[in-house]
Amino acid sequence: MINKYFIIILFSFSIRSQVAPDYKPYSLLSPQMSYYDNVIIYKSEKINLEFSNLNKNIVEDLGFIYRIIIKNDIVNSGYLNMAEFNIPDGAMLFIFGRNNSYTGPYIKSLGQEFISGRFFGNDIVLEYFLPKSADYEGNIIFSLIDYKKKYIPSPIPDKYFSKISHKRERSKILVTGYWPPTNEMVRHFSQDEELNPDGWEGENWEGLGYDVVSYFPEFDPPNCNSCGQGFGDLEVDYQDFSEDFWPIVDEIKPVGIITFSRGYNDMSWELENRLVNRTNWYNDYTAPLLPTPNPPDDSVGNYYVRYTSLPIDEIMSAIFDSHLGLDAYLDNTNAGMFLSEFAGYHGVWYKESNEINNSEMPCYSAGHIHVGSQIEWNTAKQAAEISIRTLINYIDQQIVLDGDCNTDGDVNILDIIALVGSILGEISLSQQEEFAADMDGNGMLNILDIVAIVELIINN
Repeated sequence: MINKYFIIILFSFSIRSQVAPDYKPYSLLSPQMSYYDNVIIYKSEKINLEFSNLNKNIVEDLGFIYRIIIKNDIVNSGYLNMAEFNIPDGAMLFIFGRNNSYTGPYIKSLGQEFISGRFFGNDIVLEYFLPKSADYEGNIIFSLIDYKKKYIPSPIPDKYFSKISHKRERSKILVTGYWPPTNEMVRHFSQDEELNPDGWEGENWEGLGYDVVSYFPEFDPPNCNSCGQGFGDLEVDYQDFSEDFWPIVDEIKPVGIITFSRGYNDMSWELENRLVNRTNWYNDYTAPLLPTPNPPDDSVGNYYVRYTSLPIDEIMSAIFDSHLGLDAYLDNTNAGMFLSEFAGYHGVWYKESNEINNSEMPCYSAGHIHVGSQIEWNTAKQAAEISIRTLINYIDQQIVLDGDCNTDGDVNILDIIALVGSILGEISLSQQEEFAADMDGNGMLNILDIVAIVELIINN
């Protein structure tokens, strides 16, 4: 059995939103409310919504609700490009797609121009809340962006190879979680008997050569919607996350990291392409409310972008092939600006700081996935395990066992035969096999490499 390195899968779950995550659309909180819908036909041009010209409903003593239906036959799935976003303090905009999936709320602090989260379906519903305290009603100017025509992913870096010895302990995968369904879907990997009384299932998980271990906070109730900070391991707090993350990775030295977080109110499996070293985070729950330092990474400039290196196409294909009913896709817009993106940035930051050229224990892959909040716990568990298997396979293609000239996972006489055949020009080795055969690392295959492999076999 090949000994393998560590992978960390960090399940850091916050609601995929553009503001503090506990706000919800009023139409979901009071579904019995009747509306005077405003209908607008989109014709491939910018729309200027002056809310003072639209019908509205009174919401108790809180303020007013505007609902606007945008009908279009042009864009079936995509984003709203906000060219102008002029709304008062306390106002909130939500964007609904099909099946009551939504993104938001979007608030004043976002500024004059931004791109929304992804919507699904031709008919889009905007829900705008205006507090009674507002001194003006506001306006927005936007256009639609077709998902299929925008946001091509950044290329995954070329694979590089790294050797491991026969004497390494079995590698570990660390999975952590924030809000449900994510902490629940990794509970079976916990070694804490109080958190996982059914027993740890992660030892040499599925015989793949990795131990899977999980850490996550607890919530009361476990199926909470507005969950807050939680308690226990890895609370939903900037400082707490950083203080726990770095000791974990320093001890485990992962070769792969996935951070997961709860996403839109839908069935999405959303792979984030961009994680940003931003300063404009949303407040968490306990002072200090923002990261310290802010931005978290002082080795690069403000708003520096680090990109995913996950096997994007392979994960999306595996999720689709599973027939779990999930919508797997790549997003190249905003990764959340809250604990989700914060955790995701930590993962890709660690990976880029520990690549093969500057680390004895290189990290091969890192990235972030948002999980739709409508996904049931068991389905989320299955999809998470699919993603872990896919990442393991991706990393297996880059980790080379010293002397394994035929890449069969063992070193024996067959590897010597393969190396001799290559030196004599009788067979061709792949790039990975040549790397494994080059025992002295001088870039040439010769009798010295044969002697080194013979010694390796004898000593083991």
